[in-house]
Amino acid sequence: MTDHRTGLVHNYSRLPGLLDEDLVNWEGTAEQLWNAAEASETRINARVGRELRPALPVELPLDEQRRLVHGFCCWLKDQHQIAAHWVIHAPNFHAPDTGKQLWKASNTDAGKEAYKKALLDPSLTNLNFHAHIRWTVRRVDKETGTFGEKTREFDRTNPRELSAEERRDGLEPEEKIVGRDVVKNIRSEWEKRTNAALKRIGSSARIDLRSYEAMAAAGDAPDGMEAQEHLGPRNSAKARAAEHPVDPVMPMAAVRNAEKKLRNERRWKSWLELRNLEREKSRLENEGARIAADRERDRKERARKEKVKVAAATTLAEAEVALVEAQSVDIPLAGISFEEIIEWAQSGSPTPADHEEFDSGIDPETYENPDTIEAPREELRVVRKSKGMVRGRTG
Repeated sequence: MTDHRTGLVHNYSRLPGLLDEDLVNWEGTAEQLWNAAEASETRINARVGRELRPALPVELPLDEQRRLVHGFCCWLKDQHQIAAHWVIHAPNFHAPDTGKQLWKASNTDAGKEAYKKALLDPSLTNLNFHAHIRWTVRRVDKETGTFGEKTREFDRTNPRELSAEERRDGLEPEEKIVGRDVVKNIRSEWEKRTNAALKRIGSSARIDLRSYEAMAAAGDAPDGMEAQEHLGPRNSAKARAAEHPVDPVMPMAAVRNAEKKLRNERRWKSWLELRNLEREKSRLENEGARIAADRERDRKERARKEKVKVAAATTLAEAEVALVEAQSVDIPLAGISFEEIIEWAQSGSPTPADHEEFDSGIDPETYENPDTIEAPREELRVVRKSKGMVRGRTG
């Protein structure tokens, strides 16, 4: 790529790991896009573009990664009318020479498959699939390719922080979206699209861009989770080269991160176990209540049908047979004659007169019959055999 402003040629053709790239809202090449972006600025220290470097889930195939990144850039274009240039980079190999050899051989179909397979091997790479999404700071007219006003919504809005150029343009802070809110909106859109892509391929993996504090406040994570320190590429390489945590080569930040990771895993495991126990307890309680309600409903329906059968009796003999067969009527009932029960059934009254307990609702799981008589205790004669015969008496 040639920089028309300086005349310098930047050659990236020998760098391995470029898996895919494309442009959004621009008909020319990437070289033409960024030279036009440079030419649209007049200040020597002007910002020309912005960049986002999101990690891509290793669970997503390359086609899905491409679909995710391109769709996100289309959303950026729709929201802010910018032109975007995106590339997808492969993970770094633990042994750079191995990665270069596989990359050189990937110009054939067999070599390409071997390279893709190696990228997914954690023993060979760090699995860090990622994208570089760069977009212009000015709005771009797709039809003409001309650059218009700057996307000020990304900038600061505090009146004391407005630049002299912004004040000359007559911008009013209250008419602008806060830059921090725009970034939050971008993060939220990336999270939504990434999780949708993971769901589409049937993966259970999900990303969550909230802090541990926000997740805990929402009940989605345990309290006390610790954020790890950012190592950067150099310290990450040192950590991979170290054979054990006490190796002098191991960066102290990596050691602290390992300790934090272990504590987080323990907290998370305990929290999941407690939550599962609470859910199981709630499920059992609800299931018990449902079973009790179903049994009580069935009992009342059976009692209703038996009352109808007793009420339909035309003779005392038929009524007595219906009463004997009825499971919901306790026979004989103290103080209630057959004639009184038949009269009650035929009257349609919910309970016999002066006997409210006859049709009272009960919980079959916990009901105790108040008329139950405790079984008498009997003394038994027990004979124990040892060296000699010993007779005893116990209560």
